[in-house]
Order: sequence, then C-alpha cells, then structure tokens
Amino acid sequence: MQTRMLTAFLISATIAVSADTRAQENAVSRNSEFQSSVVAADHWAASAAGASILKQGGNAVDAAVATSFALSVVRPASCGLGGGGFMVIWDAESRKAVALDYRERAPAAADRSMYVKLDQQGAAESASVRGASAAGIPGNVAGLCHAATKWGTLPIKTLIEPALQLCRDGVPVDEHDMEVQASVLEKLHENPDYKIRFELLLKQYLNDGTPWKKGDRFFSPQRPVLELIAEHGASGFYAGPVAESLIRLMQQDGGFITAQDLKSQIPAERAVLQGSFHQDTVITMPPPSSGGIALLQTLGALEHWEQQNGRTLRQLGHNSADYVHTVTEAMKHAFADRAEYLGDTDFVSVPVDRLLSDPYADSIARKIQPESTLPAEAYGRFFAASDGGTSHFSVIDAAGNAVACTETINLTFGSFAVVPGYGIILNNQMDDFSAKPGEPNAFGLMQSAANAVEPGKKPLSSMTPTIIIRDGKAVYACGASGGPRIISATLQSLLNFEVFGMSPQQAVSASRFHHQWFPNELLIERSVDQNTVQTLQSKGHTVRGSSSLAAAQAAGKTAGGLMGGSDPRKHGIPAGN
Repeated sequence: MQTRMLTAFLISATIAVSADTRAQENAVSRNSEFQSSVVAADHWAASAAGASILKQGGNAVDAAVATSFALSVVRPASCGLGGGGFMVIWDAESRKAVALDYRERAPAAADRSMYVKLDQQGAAESASVRGASAAGIPGNVAGLCHAATKWGTLPIKTLIEPALQLCRDGVPVDEHDMEVQASVLEKLHENPDYKIRFELLLKQYLNDGTPWKKGDRFFSPQRPVLELIAEHGASGFYAGPVAESLIRLMQQDGGFITAQDLKSQIPAERAVLQGSFHQDTVITMPPPSSGGIALLQTLGALEHWEQQNGRTLRQLGHNSADYVHTVTEAMKHAFADRAEYLGDTDFVSVPVDRLLSDPYADSIARKIQPESTLPAEAYGRFFAASDGGTSHFSVIDAAGNAVACTETINLTFGSFAVVPGYGIILNNQMDDFSAKPGEPNAFGLMQSAANAVEPGKKPLSSMTPTIIIRDGKAVYACGASGGPRIISATLQSLLNFEVFGMSPQQAVSASRFHHQWFPNELLIERSVDQNTVQTLQSKGHTVRGSSSLAAAQAAGKTAGGLMGGSDPRKHGIPAGN
C-alpha cells in the first residue's frame, strides 16, 4: 500500500514538472502553500519523497532523512552517500534545538603538508581536488541513520524506500542535469586522462559522454548500497562489501581512507548557535560550520547599524544601492574573521563568544561608511601570500518541528572518484582545509592555520542551515548551496523574509549579491538594476556581474498556512500536505 501511494505521488509530481521551466516556477508560486507540512528541496522528487513520509505519519526528521537519501539519487553531482552534512533540528514540544554534525573527517594518515608533497608530481589539478586522495571519511550515512534512530519515528527501511523507488523507475533529466553534464564533460575534455581514470563517473553519471536531452531518464547506480543500508543501517555502508570496495578504490587511486577510518566516523551532536534579530530567535550551526557564526555576526552588526543610524534596513529599500552596500560591508567583516579564526573546535580554540558579542557587533556597525568602502586591512588582519556542489532542504511538520539541513560532496561530482559496484561518488572535502598554506582553495577562500589538515579533523564549511523561532514555534527554515555563497544567500533569504515580509518562495527567488572579503569584488546577479550597480561603483566597490549566486531553499509559515520556497536557479519544487 505504501509503495502504491508513493508511486502515485511521484507520478503526479512528474506530471507537474513536465511543462517548461517558466510554467514550473509559476506553478510553484501559486501552489506551494500547504495546511499541515512542507518540504522544500532543490529537486521535485526529493521534496515529494519527504512529503510522502510526512503523509505516512513521519515527523520532520523522518522526512529530512528520506529527502536526503532521495537527493543522493536525483542530485548526485551535489550531495549524497559519499559526502557529509549539517542538520539543525527544532523540537516544538520541548522547545529545544540540536545541531547534528556529520561532516567528513580527515583520514588518520593525513597531515598538513600532504598536498604540497603530492602536487609536486605535476597533476592537472591538486590532489586535494580530484581523485581518491581528495576524499574525507564520508559522514552522510552515519548522520542520517543517527538522526532517524534518535529523533525519527519510522524504520530506516521505510525512509529509504522513496529513494529506492526513484532508482527503480528512473528520474527525468532536467535542465540543471544538462547544465552540469555539459560542464563536467568539458572538464574531462580538458584533461583527457580523466576519461580513463574516472571511467565510472563518465559511464554511470554522464551518459557515457552522450549529451542528455529532454525526455531522457537517469537510473542511479546506487540501488545496491541503498538496499544494504535499508537492511543493515549504517553498517551496510561502513562495513561489509561496500566498505571493502571503497578501500580497494583508495589503494588503487592513491587515497588515504582505511577500514579503521570508516569505523571511526561517528556523528557529533552539538549545541546550536543562538542569536536574535528583530525580536525573533535565530538558531544555526556552530563550527566546523563558518556559516552560522558569519550569519549571526552579520545580523548583529546590521541590527546595531539600524540602532546607530535611526533607520531600518527596510527603509533603505530592497536591493537598493544603500541596502546592498550596508549588508556587504557587514559581510566583509564576517568573512575576514572567518579566514583568521575559524576551524574545527574539537581541535582549535575559536573565539565564538567575542565574535558574536554585542560590543563587537556595535564596533563593526560603526565602521560602516555610507558612501565608501574601507581599505582591505580594515576588515581583518589575516592575509596570505600573494560549496559547485551542495544541496539544502528545509522541512516543517504538522507539530511545528523543523529541520534545516545542508549536505555536500563539495565541488560538482566531488572527487570524480566512484566506488565500483555501488555508484557512490566520493567527496573532495579535503580541499576545504587550508590544503596549501598561503593559497586560496577552489572557492577562492583564504584560511589560516586554524583550518590546517590534521588526522580526524573536520574542514571548515560554509554550510549554514538556519531556523527562525517566534513565540516558541519555527516560522522559517532556510539554507543554501554554492560554496561560500551559501552564507550570503542564506543571509539574504532570511532578511527577505524577516525585513521585507516576503513569502519563502519570493525570499529564495529574489536577486542576490555576494562579497567574501577576498577577492575584493562584489558579485551581483545581472537582474539587479544597472543604476544600482553604478552607484555601488561610485562608493568604491569593484562590481562583477553573475548569472546565478547559489541556490536557496526555505520553508516558512504564512498567513494561509505553510509555504515552501524552492530556488528557480536549481529548478526545485516544494511539496507538502
């Protein structure tokens, strides 16, 4: 009965997405309000998977776990079994929150100079970026199974069934899949040896080099491993034939993960970071997320700016030159502090309390000049010598429980390394460390020794799953995908909802901007008014246009019930009951 219900649900969702993209986006705007529960993911089938679990009586955590496993099937370039993530959970009954950290760890054989040595061999890309050597110990399966066991209500087998159904039926290829395939095929063309080295990626995920076209269906090769996890839980991944195949791949391709490393991957429950903005409580992810601190630090500075200037952000006008300038200046301080101080708090001391204190927020706000930027050194002291992938989803259930969850394999298709027999795409999360001291990572981020490679350590992340609480109830769950742009996209989604009163769909669809302090350039989506751009240039910003800045997903309360917001930049559609 459950399978038939799910199949019917997915068929209806398939019909909904068979129209062109503009029609899909219009349909979302009209039909994404629900009465009891909502799931907003960056793929319609993943949203539908979570919604089907809620319809069967599962709670928000059950739905989140089902959504994640489905995303591994339908968005394999972004996230999945070979990666890791962060989950922020709000329990409405107890009015308590918890942060679940299942980020990848560095293997026991890792050391801070390993990539300097490996890259002397002259590969096309750093060993921290491509191949088995780039992979951290995957945490996704351990995290999802832990969440389901501790906070869920349904068996893991039930939660994985929607993903297995997608494996059996296949998934219609969408515009995002076509864009990703074209980009990765170009990368393989630039490096001809990749076609041999990463043959499984080419055959199993890139249609053996033949461009996807409308009407094609993708059949995920992950069905065997999903069946083992459904039967045995986390041990179906971290032990037995799956683990053995993963270790063989490590040995053949110069990787560092061992069987003992796999056994050591245990999720960490952490206290959430908590702040306030406009009388609402904001809960978000602590380190090794850098996003939570950067988000709260920026919100604190902006609220102090309002108090100091006797003006509200709303009065500046959404995406006006003054608004973009003010938010950008606050963000630059947060990114500079990210570079200097942040790392895995299990290994290094991070001055969280000071960075989030009122006096510090006040001092940042006082530095914001209305008509000009500051010299680069005024934002932070750390200088060095001269997040493509990722997926976020948000859930709110009938009881008012909420989950904001961000997961990743880092760059698009991660390390390009695929575990034979099981289709698991391994992350390239080791590049999120300061893999080469004094050099920016693949996202252009500068980082200090606080984020250096160490055995068992987790690399710093920009993932920023966040929930807004009002009167003890979750009113907005949000987050994004897209490297360091996750932080700015989540921040702007939250401000769009809180300051400008936008619906979740409007909040994630609105034009965005991004500045990460280094490099010193303000990225603005081309849909922003050109007069605004010229004014920003006159204030001292180096402005560069961008076609798309991250992809955000949100779920929130509206006057009519619950609404999902799935970013049109990634063609997602929310679902609910």
